[in-house]
Amino acid sequence: MEVNVTSRLKSVLFGAIGSFTLASLAQAQPAPEPAPAAQPPAAAEPPPAAEITPPPAAPPPAADPPPLATPEPPPAALAPNPPPAGATAPTAFKIEAANGSSLKLGVLLQPQFSAVGDFTRDSMAMNLFIRRTRILIGGSLFGTVEYFLDTDYPNLFLASSSPTPPTAESSPKNTPGMNIQDAFLTYKAVGDAFKIDAGYMLPPMSHNAVQGAGTLYSWDYFAGTFQHSAAFGSSGNPVGRDAGLQLRGLVLDNHLEYRVGLFQGLRDGQTEDEVGANNMFRTTGRVQVNVFDAETGFFYAGSYLGSKTVLSFGAAFDIQDDYKYFAGDVFADLPVGGNVVTAQVNVAHWDGGDFLTTLPKQTLLAGEAGFHISDLHLAPILRFEKLMYADGEDGAPPPPSDLTRLGIGLAYFPSGHNLNIKAFYTHNTIEDGDHAAKQFNLQGQLYVF
Repeated sequence: MEVNVTSRLKSVLFGAIGSFTLASLAQAQPAPEPAPAAQPPAAAEPPPAAEITPPPAAPPPAADPPPLATPEPPPAALAPNPPPAGATAPTAFKIEAANGSSLKLGVLLQPQFSAVGDFTRDSMAMNLFIRRTRILIGGSLFGTVEYFLDTDYPNLFLASSSPTPPTAESSPKNTPGMNIQDAFLTYKAVGDAFKIDAGYMLPPMSHNAVQGAGTLYSWDYFAGTFQHSAAFGSSGNPVGRDAGLQLRGLVLDNHLEYRVGLFQGLRDGQTEDEVGANNMFRTTGRVQVNVFDAETGFFYAGSYLGSKTVLSFGAAFDIQDDYKYFAGDVFADLPVGGNVVTAQVNVAHWDGGDFLTTLPKQTLLAGEAGFHISDLHLAPILRFEKLMYADGEDGAPPPPSDLTRLGIGLAYFPSGHNLNIKAFYTHNTIEDGDHAAKQFNLQGQLYVF
C-alpha cells in the first residue's frame, strides 16, 4: 500500500512541476519573438527519481546555437568587380590549339594628312595618304616557338617631293605594292632567360630603333633613328631591318636584358680572284637595365599608358669592318596619380669609315616627353632632335648641314594604341638654309594585334 501512495504522489508532483515549467517558459519569452522551434519542454526529460528540485529555467549557453558556420559569402560571387575604366575591346583575333600552338591576325593602318615645307622652296606640299598599311601574323608552335610576320606598303599614295624632272607638271604618287617588313622565329630555350631569334628583324640598337610602329608615343620614330638603314647595300630601304640570328634574354629577376646578334650587313663584291660576300658579318648588341618592370616583348613600346612602371637605361653597339655605331638611352614611363609621365632620350653616333662610305660621321641627340591625362585620354608631347655631322677630312666632300627639329603635339588615346589620333607641328632648321621648313602631321591609327 505504501508503494502505491508513493507512486501516485510522485505522479502528482511531476505533473505540477511540468505545468509550472511550461508556464514559466511561456512567460519568459518576449511576445515579438517566437519560442525556439527546436527546443523541447523541460518535462520531456524528467530528472532522476530521487531529485525533485525544479530544473533550471533556461538551458545553458549551448542553447544559443553555436554559430552555425554561417560562411561569409565571397564578395566576388555577389558583386563582381567592374571592368577597369577605359577597357577596350579584344586586341587580337586569335585561334588556339590544345598543343600550345596558336595563330593571331592583326592589322595596322595609319591614315595621315601632312603639310611639309622646304628649306629652299616656298609653300608646303600637302598630302592625304596611308603612312603604314600592314597585315600582321603571329603566334606560337607547341608552346616553345613563337613566330611573327608582317607586310607593309609605307606611304601609300604619298606624292613624291622630288619628281623627275624637278619642274614636272605633276608629282607621281606611290602606287599599291607590298613588301615583307618583319619575318622571324623565336625559340624560347629557357623561358624569358634565353631566347633565339632568327630571320628578318630589327637589330638591337637604341631604344627608339627597337620600338614597334603600332605602339609609338609620338606620330612616328625620331627622324634620325635609322640613319644607317640604306647604307648596307639593299635594293630598297629596309627601315632598320636586317637578316640574321640574335640571342636575347632577361636575367637577374628581369632587371637586366641582353641582346646580341650576327646580321648580314654589307656584303663584299666579287673580284677577279675571289667570290663576293666573303667578309665577316655585322655584329650588334644591346644591354638594358630595368629598374622596375621589364619590357618583355621583342618590340619595345613608346609608352605603356599606365600598364607598366618602366625606368630603363640602355647601351648598344653595331660594328662591321671599319663601320662603328654606339648608342645610349634612358626611357621612363611612370604612372603618377592615375596619369602617366613618359620621356626618353637617345644619343647615337655613326661612323661609316672606309667601309660604309655613304654614311658620314654623325651624332644624333633625340628626345621626347609627355604627360598622359588618363581621364581625358589626352597627352601633350614635346619632341627635340639635333643631327650633327663631323667635319669632313681633307679632300672629302663637305658633310651635310646640321639639322634641328623642334616639335609639339597632342595625342588622343580613346582606346590606347588600338585607336588614336595624333596632331604634331614640327619646326625644322638647317645651318645655312634659306629659311625654316615647317611641318604639320595629323595621323589616325587603327592597330589590332
